[in-house]
Amino acid sequence: MNFKLNFEISQPDFKIKHGEGILFLGSCFSDEIASTAKYYGLKVMSNPFGTVFHPSLLGRFISESINKVQVERLLNREDIHLSWDANSSIYDFSTEKLTLKLRQLRADFANQLMHSKVIFITFGTAWVYRLLSDNQLVANCHKIPSNHFTKEISSIDKLTAEWENVIDILHSINPNLKIVFTVSPVRHSKDGMIENNQSKSVLIETVRRIQASRKCYYFPSYEIVIDELRDYRFFKEDRVHPSDEAIKYIWKRFEETYFSKSTIELNLKVSELRKSIQHRSIHEDSNENLNRKQLLEDKLSTFLNINQEIEW
Repeated sequence: MNFKLNFEISQPDFKIKHGEGILFLGSCFSDEIASTAKYYGLKVMSNPFGTVFHPSLLGRFISESINKVQVERLLNREDIHLSWDANSSIYDFSTEKLTLKLRQLRADFANQLMHSKVIFITFGTAWVYRLLSDNQLVANCHKIPSNHFTKEISSIDKLTAEWENVIDILHSINPNLKIVFTVSPVRHSKDGMIENNQSKSVLIETVRRIQASRKCYYFPSYEIVIDELRDYRFFKEDRVHPSDEAIKYIWKRFEETYFSKSTIELNLKVSELRKSIQHRSIHEDSNENLNRKQLLEDKLSTFLNINQEIEW
């Protein structure tokens, strides 16, 4: 008996191969998929400004990087200097060093945007915080007290208009860039379950409207978890984040959608090599194990010489 409701994912008019630039931008879910893509030797850049959940901030990263914006919105928390426009993982110990780091990140990101084949953009939430001191949205509150912010949910009209403009900017520097949206299946339970569902509905309708007016694509990661897997056993203990098993299943659907048969076969070969290399013998210094490791090194060298597009 089939206890799962399957659905077809529409096939895009392109396929991704090893060696072609892939960008992942957005929520922590995009980091999970990017990490899997790197494991299989694909050419990946993921969240250069750290994990960010809100569409407006993601769009700002793109437009400001391309337009070479030089104005920084910085703060310091004791000796740590941070940016209101980036995740807390982007920091330094002086304003000058952080400013240089942010500008270099934007320059590198803009270069990647010009030369990549595909960008996958994961919207996480429509809820966002606005800093009272300058009335601007923030990518991260950086543990600053809540009385410094107001919280709001963005409108579908606003997000749609912003992203129509972002897509136009992207295609002005890279006309062939494929833009794929997805909505994160991660539940933002801290906002409240009703509020989480309100947020996801805003994101889903925003993507639908963008697709109606611009050339872009949609990968249904949200629907795969919520409607196809549809069981808390596919979530981690927090009941919020998809489990490793769920990520593997989503990756399988991802492969079927965006890779050719030959690319999937190459993924399998990369995986087999990685598993062989990661294997640890209980007799590490034995002649048998040393010979095995040498054979593996030779096999890997030959494999990478033949498949130079693999990012190892």
